[in-house]
Amino acid sequence: MRPVVKIIIGIAATVILCILVAPMPSFHTPLSTVLEASDGTLLGARVAADGQWRFPPPDSLPEKYVTCVINYEDRYFRWHPGVNPVAVVKALLDNIRAGETVRGGSTITMQVARLARGNPDRTYSGKIIEMLSAMKLELFRSKRTILHLYAANAPFGGNTVGIEAAAWRYTGRSTADLSWAEAATLAVLPNAPSLIYPGRNTQRLRDKRDRLLQLLVARNVIDSLTCSLAMSEALPGAPRPMPSLAPHLTDRMMLAAPGSMVKSTVDPMLQKEVTALVNSHQAVLEGNGIHNAAAMVVDVASGRVLAYAGNSTLPDSAGRHGREVDMIPAPRSTGSIMKPFLYAALLSSGEMLPNALIPDIPTRFQGFRPENSDFSYSGAVPAGDALARSLNIPAVRMLQMLDEERFLNLLHSMGFTTFDNPASHYGLSLILGGGEASMWELAGAYASMARVLHNSLEGIAAPHDWHMPVLVQSAVSSRQPALHSRQFEAPTQQEEAQSRHNVSGQQSALSSPQSSVSSWQPSVGTPQSAVGSERSHDRKAPSPDRKTETGTSLTPPLTPPAIWLTYEALRRVNRPETETGWQYFGSAPEVAWKTGTSFGYRDAWAIGTTPDYVVAVWTGNADGEGRPGLSGITSSAPLLFDIIRLLQPSSSHWFSRPGEGMTLTEVCASSGYRAGPLCEEKRQEWVPETGLRSESCSYHLSVALDATEKYRVSTACYSPSEMVICPWFVLPPAMEYYYRMRNPSYHTLPPFLKGCADDTKVPSMEFIYPPRDARIFIPRSLGGEMMSILPEIAHRRKNAVIYWHLDDSYIGMTRHIHQTEIRAGEGDHIITAIDDEGMTIARRFYCIGTP
Repeated sequence: MRPVVKIIIGIAATVILCILVAPMPSFHTPLSTVLEASDGTLLGARVAADGQWRFPPPDSLPEKYVTCVINYEDRYFRWHPGVNPVAVVKALLDNIRAGETVRGGSTITMQVARLARGNPDRTYSGKIIEMLSAMKLELFRSKRTILHLYAANAPFGGNTVGIEAAAWRYTGRSTADLSWAEAATLAVLPNAPSLIYPGRNTQRLRDKRDRLLQLLVARNVIDSLTCSLAMSEALPGAPRPMPSLAPHLTDRMMLAAPGSMVKSTVDPMLQKEVTALVNSHQAVLEGNGIHNAAAMVVDVASGRVLAYAGNSTLPDSAGRHGREVDMIPAPRSTGSIMKPFLYAALLSSGEMLPNALIPDIPTRFQGFRPENSDFSYSGAVPAGDALARSLNIPAVRMLQMLDEERFLNLLHSMGFTTFDNPASHYGLSLILGGGEASMWELAGAYASMARVLHNSLEGIAAPHDWHMPVLVQSAVSSRQPALHSRQFEAPTQQEEAQSRHNVSGQQSALSSPQSSVSSWQPSVGTPQSAVGSERSHDRKAPSPDRKTETGTSLTPPLTPPAIWLTYEALRRVNRPETETGWQYFGSAPEVAWKTGTSFGYRDAWAIGTTPDYVVAVWTGNADGEGRPGLSGITSSAPLLFDIIRLLQPSSSHWFSRPGEGMTLTEVCASSGYRAGPLCEEKRQEWVPETGLRSESCSYHLSVALDATEKYRVSTACYSPSEMVICPWFVLPPAMEYYYRMRNPSYHTLPPFLKGCADDTKVPSMEFIYPPRDARIFIPRSLGGEMMSILPEIAHRRKNAVIYWHLDDSYIGMTRHIHQTEIRAGEGDHIITAIDDEGMTIARRFYCIGTP
């Protein structure tokens, strides 16, 4: 082998070895968190950890920018191997002549290598390293990748790095919308970013831009007219603030996926409108010391979040109103917002019919006394009306029917993660706000209910109907190995299969992944009573065994028929005053909606469902301060309906009645239970098929009357052949006492004919207070004596006289209103009541006094 060849081979081998051992350019700088809408609109961004606006590398670069940067920086980029020898030689000669470094001769690839090294001072040794690294980069990476690395990491002046951040900072638009003038401006900026950038040395920047545009004309890239128009455009001004259309969601994404480019499901126009409505309503509420409001819109069919307003974005001049707090994932007291789930659960299990009467009378438990919002009682109310009117006492009674543990299991299967205590911790107060839930999970549960019904009506076999809202379409980050965007997405088939429960004799329970972004939020304490259960008036139907092998109670899923009937009840909810007369306008949408107000007026909820959307609204104070007048109907409902009016329904129809799982059956017109043999007035009603196993009406009795049908009689005093046997609708005494006040058509039992004794054993009176086996705490007066208590009895006869005894000692009599004041010492006591017809009832209780 000739010596020359050996020398060439040796040199080539040395160069190749140097290239291989040269450092591969890579970037480990922190990235900004970027949030985009569903159409790519920038919703918000957060600066990187080093204080730079540095967006994650884009999937593609705009052709205008690519053309400008190649023509300006490296005309032969597409052909050289990372180093342009001609440019290097020219730069070397120019620098020698000038006696200083006036020209670099760097290619785009070499600039990438330089940027990867932290952009150090220029030296000949550094240049050699950059050349070797550039050639190595060309060996292992494509030209497209190299150009992307350059565009993502080039400095653009100030704290702006990368073309994506520069486009938004200087033009207020994405790179896809850049004009020729803007593309040329951004192409020349990295040449001297510390000296020339928008807002500084404007004329020099204009000259450089215009020279590049003229160069493009000379190279036949653009025509002279395009060049002239581009040169007439004004230069970008000083850097603009980043868009902030969803600041709380941007913060949430920064916590969940820092340094990522997240493409969300949010509709940018709807987001702007919802945010504006939240701000306008919150400004009004500000006068009552209510400083925070939040709202979100979920698409029913897909579960995608279309609008996410985590809080008001109005200026917080005081700096103490907590408007930076994202209230959507924050656990808050639920108030009455969980009642539809309970109603649907009872219908699904078949333990209650849609309009079965539920007691609505004064009710007391150990340490817990529920009251309706208006502090009134109806005696008995159809279950559907109780839901529509959001009555608290019937809701507690319905929770007694279902059982607290079964209801808690249902909430867990629906995806709620905030109820992390046993059922005994919450007790019956669970249905009135004794627990906390987030708007995120509430909206997901309401949307899942609508999705189950919608897919059932459409005949769609969708095994993944029940899941939390979907917020992320895609997320990219070149700095992190993986982005856990599953926190915001629907469950996979495997996940759903793993989370389902098998229930004896029923379908598998609906379930969902219990996942949402974990972010610290202030939590508001709520009254949580581990209350007992008094079962009087609790008309439970026999139910199948609901125990697993381990003995844990399970609840059946919410079925489409039960969900439809729940929505039918919620459609009847009276709308706020701002919606007066809505039914007279054909354009007004049908909405199934529910409000909730927490104890102490801390949280006001309103959630509305249409066949297409679920809208959730919360108002209150982030720090948990209660405000008089704060309620779901007055504070949140007006905002709810304003948002609903923004939405364009895909169809004008309401949910149709499900064809499967429902049956038309006869129910008692008076009680709403399945019609029994004594029910005279009956009506046909659509009920879930599971409701056919519910108990029949037991409120109707067979009553023997005299020939005039004015008096009751018995065989001891009246001839059986002359008796008139009539069915009679009879409520228990306490229920009857309040029911007849609101229902004039209710007929009380006739009195017995003189000389006829009562042999029917129908109780004529009943204790309202104290409850059975009650433990009553009685405070002491200033004098040290235990204060009195006020027992109460309901009697069927208005003019009845009742004689009261405490521990066999007579204490007095009452007429009409049967309340009497008694003083009892500590310990066990028995209070006895005897009416003027000799009927006797007694109640045992235990008094606890302060020491």
